[in-house]
Amino acid sequence: MKKQKIFLSVLLLLFFSINSLVAQTLELDINKAQKIALENNIQYKLAEEALSKAKAQVTEARGGMLPSLSAFSQYQRAWELPTVIFDDPFSDGKIEFKMGTEHSLVYGLSFQQPIFLGGAIWNGYKMAKHGYIITEASLESTKQNVLLQSTSAYYGLLFSKSVVRVMEQAYETAQENLDQVNKIRAVGQASDFDVLRAEVQLANLKPTLTSAINNSKLAESQLSMILGLDNNPKIITLDSLTFAPHDFSGLTVEDLNNRALQNRPDIKIMDEQKRILQRQVTLARSAILPSLVFGTNYQFQGQRDDFEFTGDDFYKAFNSSISLSVPLFTGFQKIGKIQQAKAGVREADYQIDALYQAVNLEIETAYLAITEKEQSVATQSKIIDQAKEALRLARLRYAEGLSTQLDLMYAEGALNQARMNYQQSLFDYNIAIAQLKKALNEL
Repeated sequence: MKKQKIFLSVLLLLFFSINSLVAQTLELDINKAQKIALENNIQYKLAEEALSKAKAQVTEARGGMLPSLSAFSQYQRAWELPTVIFDDPFSDGKIEFKMGTEHSLVYGLSFQQPIFLGGAIWNGYKMAKHGYIITEASLESTKQNVLLQSTSAYYGLLFSKSVVRVMEQAYETAQENLDQVNKIRAVGQASDFDVLRAEVQLANLKPTLTSAINNSKLAESQLSMILGLDNNPKIITLDSLTFAPHDFSGLTVEDLNNRALQNRPDIKIMDEQKRILQRQVTLARSAILPSLVFGTNYQFQGQRDDFEFTGDDFYKAFNSSISLSVPLFTGFQKIGKIQQAKAGVREADYQIDALYQAVNLEIETAYLAITEKEQSVATQSKIIDQAKEALRLARLRYAEGLSTQLDLMYAEGALNQARMNYQQSLFDYNIAIAQLKKALNEL
């Protein structure tokens, strides 16, 4: 019975261990990586909350144009009633009497509706809407940054894994070279020095392969951090670095610039900020215009010398009013604010021009990078084919005694370098495409 309990305990332990290993494995492609990054990124979540806040600010600003209705109530206890004194018409003396009651209670409704405030409320509302559009564009900008970070990290992991494969191929090639040298030495056509050199070459590749494996693990950890994965799972990538034609063929830099100017969130932000500054000019002008407000009060007031109020003690009062206020002189403060607002609009124009120039440079740089990396991929692919053929011929010549082992090792090194350069060019090409898409707000 005791053995059975131990056996069951071991089975349960194995079961939970396997489940734990499975739970720590995550299959990813580029789309899933981007989705997880958006779900977990703190900056993106903050941007979403900022958008919700901006929406509420629009609601608040709209409320300033609507009427307000409030209920009010006031109780007053007079500890000493005021004394009223006036001349006695029947004598030369004065008449004195107390006015009011010790207890006074008022309640009612108050209604107010702004009619004209120089455009202040309307401009405040429009500024809040511009602010909402800015926050919405900021959210999109944050999204594009998160997508670029996750894409770059994902491609970085793919590249590190491809480097491991290249180093594994190099190690296998060096092992094949050592096997071949041993065979040739067995028939007396190679020296012990050739064998030693092949062994040294194979041994030198071991730490390089180990370093590549470690770099791949670091790339995996970095991707986990960017995706916000707390448990740091084992990531299984479903993609590999490949060359796929991009969607920008046939487009000029000018075409891409026009797309960027229409789509980029930072352009939209600058445009909306300029509109806010223009609204601020109008808002500053509203301070020197008259204001007109309509108000209505409907109330009941009761007064007693004791606190025994009844319905008969309350008398109704109902009144309406229109208030007009005209600013006459404020020491030129309002004029100064108008001038400041106008200067802010001119500054915005300069900033927009500078942003256009920066966008044009960014688009051109990214486009030229794609063209360069595209050519590099094609060139490195041909070099790999040439290096493979060179290695095949070097092996044949070495087996026939027509070349030295150094020639063979040189051919192996050239093939390894060509494979490494090809993977690097694939990585650079895909990153360049991602950067151009981000510059176009199309990631």
